[in-house]
Amino acid sequence: MSISDGQYAAWLANLNASRLLLAEMHHAGGIKYVATGPFMSLPSDSDANRPYDDCLETAVDITTRIDGQVTFGEVTLMDDGSITDWLFLAWQGHPIRLYLGSPKWARDDFRLLAQGRNGGIREARRGAITFRMDDESSVLDEPIDTGQLPDGAGPVPLALGSVYNAPLYRVDTQTLTYRGSFLPVTSISAKANGARLTHSTDMAGGTVTLTDKFGDITGDIEEQHNTPQQVVEWVAAHYGIAIGDVDLPAYRVGLYYNSEVSGRQILEELCNGLGAYWYLNEVNALVARQHKLPLTADVTIVGDDINYDRCRLTDTEPPWRRLTLRWGRNYSPLSNVASVLDEEEPAEATRLRTEWRESRAEQDVSNYPLAERVTRDSVIQDETDAATERDRLLQLRSERREIWSIETSLSYVSAGQVVSVQHRRLEGRLGRLLVVGRSPTRENSNLEVWV
Repeated sequence: MSISDGQYAAWLANLNASRLLLAEMHHAGGIKYVATGPFMSLPSDSDANRPYDDCLETAVDITTRIDGQVTFGEVTLMDDGSITDWLFLAWQGHPIRLYLGSPKWARDDFRLLAQGRNGGIREARRGAITFRMDDESSVLDEPIDTGQLPDGAGPVPLALGSVYNAPLYRVDTQTLTYRGSFLPVTSISAKANGARLTHSTDMAGGTVTLTDKFGDITGDIEEQHNTPQQVVEWVAAHYGIAIGDVDLPAYRVGLYYNSEVSGRQILEELCNGLGAYWYLNEVNALVARQHKLPLTADVTIVGDDINYDRCRLTDTEPPWRRLTLRWGRNYSPLSNVASVLDEEEPAEATRLRTEWRESRAEQDVSNYPLAERVTRDSVIQDETDAATERDRLLQLRSERREIWSIETSLSYVSAGQVVSVQHRRLEGRLGRLLVVGRSPTRENSNLEVWV
């Protein structure tokens, strides 16, 4: 590769640079290679002497959001009669990969711009065939197969990280064996009415075996994926997804599911209580970051970059007056707690009866009479971490926040970046890009900026 990443970024920033989009459209019988102009790879390229049919008329618009969604537009091919037989190929569900570069470059210097799935032929008419392109985040909607408990008791529970007082399920009546985790654990304890029981442990199997019969059994579980980053990495590995940028705090966390659950549900529950967001980027790498106050600009947008009258305020968010962050979830609150705990460990007895612990704080927002009182659930397990995150979120929402819609000629920005907007309506304020919508071959980008 002769074009470095720095050179590629500079080329992207050059609005006068000629751009060529290549599309590799897979189908059941192979791949069709198309482009927005004439192109053939060089003899020195890894795929040497590959011709691309210059029938790619319209490239997809790509919209990346930090709320977990990437949306693509359509791919339209010009049909002068030479590709009419493509109508009969099996396209749906197969990959589409888009590469962007200069018509003068070697094929190996093009960069992967986006990849998704062919949604099938949307329209075929005289002179054109149009395909829908879908993102690949739907893979995260597939339920995680943990196996089944005996006697139709449901899925084997999935425990991630540090889990307090979760139900344990009997899987062997003869040996009094109870299971609490699909994944191997580093420790697991058994309790009856909150009182600890004598048992043997199979950490690889996530089970305990008791020495005597009791009623409903709960347990405290420690599983190795006990930080936000480790949870994200486990989800990505389970679904075979690449890891992109992950910027999450090293809090101790825990999640527990005793019913069907998907990767999307896990990521959303993880991020909601951390003031964080996740999404699959244009090349299907999993990104997860905390919302943070924008401090240093990654990109500066000046007035000349903004299309005429295309900078407008679209929404406002009031500050928060109070935040109650719920943490340290009890996954099986008890109505009956062993009397010995009330006598010897009253704090533990209270915790066993209560689903959540709470960390609450207020701030002075007297200038905003409609400031909100907010309650958030989190997967945080430590009091210090909960207080840290509570205060961070309050600071993040200590004043009114705004969302601005900007149409700009810049084509090289990406979701999550911090921008400085040099426009009279924003006076150089810093904001974070919530949404970036762009066409691969046009210079314009449609942005939503959180300021």
